[in-house]
Amino acid sequence: MVAISIIIPAYNRASVITKSIHSVQEQTCQDFELIIVNDGSRDNTKDTINTLKEKDSRITYFEHPQNLGAQAARNTGAKKAHGEWITFLDSDDQLLPKSLEMRIKVATQNNVKVVHSDCYVLRKDEELKLFGIPAIQGEVYKQVLTQPSTVFPSLLIAREALAKIGYLDETITSYQEWDTSIRLAKYYSFGFVSEPTFIYDCRGNDTISKNMLRDAEGYKQVFTKHQLEIIKFAGIKTLSQHYINLSYRYQRAGKKQEALLFKIIGYVGYPFRVKTVLKRILKLDVGKK
Repeated sequence: MVAISIIIPAYNRASVITKSIHSVQEQTCQDFELIIVNDGSRDNTKDTINTLKEKDSRITYFEHPQNLGAQAARNTGAKKAHGEWITFLDSDDQLLPKSLEMRIKVATQNNVKVVHSDCYVLRKDEELKLFGIPAIQGEVYKQVLTQPSTVFPSLLIAREALAKIGYLDETITSYQEWDTSIRLAKYYSFGFVSEPTFIYDCRGNDTISKNMLRDAEGYKQVFTKHQLEIIKFAGIKTLSQHYINLSYRYQRAGKKQEALLFKIIGYVGYPFRVKTVLKRILKLDVGKK
């Protein structure tokens, strides 16, 4: 059995996936298998992967006949994995050389089933900057119910833990790592690596973060899915804040009616904010950012 299974979902990524694969091959920890799931690509992603696969027996290739989404591709890879640990890498991101080594070390030393880390973010200005992922560790269930706190490529998850939560929810359109972290944190403690372990490439025009409506809808999916747990462990005030956060997201997406509705729900939902509710509703101008 290999130590780590690295899963890359790919959809029309022929132009960028080679760098991602090379970043895996250059790891200081070489006890891994690399599983690439081609999610119905229409470009020459398959040919690009097969060329690299011929030179490295650790690469395994699977293919969806049609595009099912990144979550489905990740699940296909996870269910085919042989590693004791599973981690995910997006096809346009890159692992830093000690990524696997550092995360496995924290998992072993702290006896935890889930490890995450900080990362660098790369935007169109081509300057690498620290992303600033919250350094949560230990019993983090309340914290992850309160806010998104992880990024998929930072997560290293014991295969048994991923199986216990029933793998990934394929219905979530964005903030999938938030949903996954909530479900994992209910049962497992987290470890954290403060050093960046990968480069989060946000230069592409097709990233979810650039689709503001999808961002809002995914955020809504996650917190409403877990709203009873949010109330129980983090309180009604936290749920109220999620609705306010959702309002801002719909506002950025140009959905004024939805923004107004969820802002009202947010402020009315927490009854100890009476003065704030009145001020905000009377002065509400959802046309401003």
